[in-house]
Amino acid sequence: MSAFSKSDDQEASLYEAVLDEISTGRLEAGQRLKVSELANRFGVSTSPVREVLRLLQGEGFVEIHPNRGAVVKQADANTIQNIFEVLQLLEPYFVSWFADYAQPEMIEEMEDIQRRIEELPTADLIAFRKLDIEFHWAICRQHYNHVAADLWRKLRTALNVHGAKLRISPVRYQTIMEEHRELIAAFKAHDAARAEAAINKHVAGSFTQMSQQMRALGI
Repeated sequence: MSAFSKSDDQEASLYEAVLDEISTGRLEAGQRLKVSELANRFGVSTSPVREVLRLLQGEGFVEIHPNRGAVVKQADANTIQNIFEVLQLLEPYFVSWFADYAQPEMIEEMEDIQRRIEELPTADLIAFRKLDIEFHWAICRQHYNHVAADLWRKLRTALNVHGAKLRISPVRYQTIMEEHRELIAAFKAHDAARAEAAINKHVAGSFTQMSQQMRALGI
């Protein structure tokens, strides 16, 4: 990777790069994050690396210990449950509004993202998770409440980070495809109640899938 330039841009780019490494599982839970190694990998000095690790610590993705340095934080069931409880409040808020006010081009954007998802090999979970966030972000970012939208994005990013090593069963994967299509159909019909029912089922199914795997892994 080429070296970054300006300090602010450098720190932002480095933050995204390290977070991507964690959310895709290339940096695993419990793995030590050596400042010098990260600096060499991303072509920067150690100062922005330390700052980024402090930011990631504040967001709950990294732990910094006095004698061990920084390590990738291990997710726990309580963290996942807390995230989903907030998402269960936010998601219906966004989709019911979207069903009422979405313009045809907004729905077409979602259809295009869904088409790209369905063209993916089912084993490519890294690409799937990125497109899945893009699919739902196409709803949230249109909303007038940017504070709520920003909170949603942070929570969904946290789910990707904490669930980096979790699998998606073939049955659940197919169910996700069906639930996405149902959401699109509800939006086309401008049926807010139908959209809300679809997203409630969608979020609950994702929580069940992640919880079962975390229990099986003893997390």
